[in-house]
Amino acid sequence: MDINSYVSLREKLLYTLSRKRTQKTARFLYFTSLMRIVVFFFFICFQSIALAQSFTITKLNEVPLQSDSFIGADNFQNLYYTSKSTLYKKSNNTVLEYAALNLGEITSVDVINPLKLTVFYKDSNTVVILDNTLAEIRRINFSAIENFRNISQATNAGDRRLWIFNTDIQRLELFDYNQNKVITEFPPTSLPALELTSNFNVCWVKTKNTIDSYTVYGSLINSLPIEAEIQAITIYNEYVFALSDEKLVYKEKDIVELSNLEIPEIKVKQFSIKDEILYIYDGQVLTSYRLNLSKE
Repeated sequence: MDINSYVSLREKLLYTLSRKRTQKTARFLYFTSLMRIVVFFFFICFQSIALAQSFTITKLNEVPLQSDSFIGADNFQNLYYTSKSTLYKKSNNTVLEYAALNLGEITSVDVINPLKLTVFYKDSNTVVILDNTLAEIRRINFSAIENFRNISQATNAGDRRLWIFNTDIQRLELFDYNQNKVITEFPPTSLPALELTSNFNVCWVKTKNTIDSYTVYGSLINSLPIEAEIQAITIYNEYVFALSDEKLVYKEKDIVELSNLEIPEIKVKQFSIKDEILYIYDGQVLTSYRLNLSKE
């Protein structure tokens, strides 16, 4: 074989190998592109399903109730409500009551832990901790402790801690009432807190314009703008439920838009959610519903 023939054969071999590599590369790129399209398709389908989630309700029961304010229910379906500065706990067979008239009107009651109820009296700047028989466990007078502070909101944070809103410096604080000191400080806010609700580890702060959520370590998780006038909020799983203009609305935690909860023509005065049961109080009758999460 002369040198020209050898060169020609070498060029043919190189061309063949190059062509095969090009074909393999093309097939690989085609397969990769196809997989991206498939993944994107399933992502879009998943997002569509997730956004299509909605709640329906099934009526369970209704009972007459005379009270100034319905608070909620605990894990054992005991009902809590207030009337004339007295807190009531109603079970199937008994009604317990607690009153501390010298502390003023009851501002709020947190029943997230039925063994340690948190009762807040804004007029006297005092929080009272009650056991499951409504007997006093502890009183915390924020005007009498060292480094006293004025607070407008208080709710249970677990482990002998309280979420409080300090109106002197306009900020949320995590307060250890066993040590009588603040253990986590949060940045001051431009708007006052109108309501606090928590699941112990996360606190949601409702202001006029936003619903802000914070961790016990002082971090802001999210700040959700609200356009409608919101009177009250509660947290159920990953959803925020709110009372607006005597109607209930809800939203997922990362979605701004509020959806209406389709319920019968009831003027909602107060509401509560516990263990998939929605309680609605219209001022005279307390109605309970089963909350069902459906996918349209």
